[in-house]
Amino acid sequence: MKDYFKPYLEENFDLKDPNLFRKVTLYVRDIPYGSIGSRNPEDILKSNMGTCSGKHFLLKDIYEYLGFEVKDMIAIHFFNNLPVKLSDELIELLNEGKIPDPHNFLRVKRFDEWLDIDITWDKSLVGLGFEINENWDGKSNMNICVVPEEILEMENSLEFKENFTAELDEKTQDRRKEFIKELSEYLGKYRN
Repeated sequence: MKDYFKPYLEENFDLKDPNLFRKVTLYVRDIPYGSIGSRNPEDILKSNMGTCSGKHFLLKDIYEYLGFEVKDMIAIHFFNNLPVKLSDELIELLNEGKIPDPHNFLRVKRFDEWLDIDITWDKSLVGLGFEINENWDGKSNMNICVVPEEILEMENSLEFKENFTAELDEKTQDRRKEFIKELSEYLGKYRN
């Protein structure tokens, strides 16, 4: 079992706290969204930044360590459908054509129910219209942070994501990479 995060957990949380599930979830949610060039959850924890993949991989590892059953989920969506305030440069990229993306989120078994957990966007982005699940109670489904076209349960979401993006035509792959890079920069400027 992975436990690279154990010192961090023990230092920052009371592991006997009955609200630990909610507190850990919201803490990982508030790791700033941004591309660091890695989806490795250890890198996300060290750099305190990540995209949907790395943040959800980190949270999955923590949930499993805490004894929860977890499923990897993918929501196929288009960045074009995000109902948020974007920069002119980002809008230009979206106007060049659809940018598909396999978006990571989790399903976690808690109280004998499967809960959707999506901690993609950090709390500081609420002013731009990003879905941050601000009033989540720790006991119910979170809203999915994108507008899904299709939802899939995955055995290996990283492999699926890599294959999905590899099958896009080269121009779309380039625009997707550019969009994520520009989005990360835009959100970084917004936070400062």
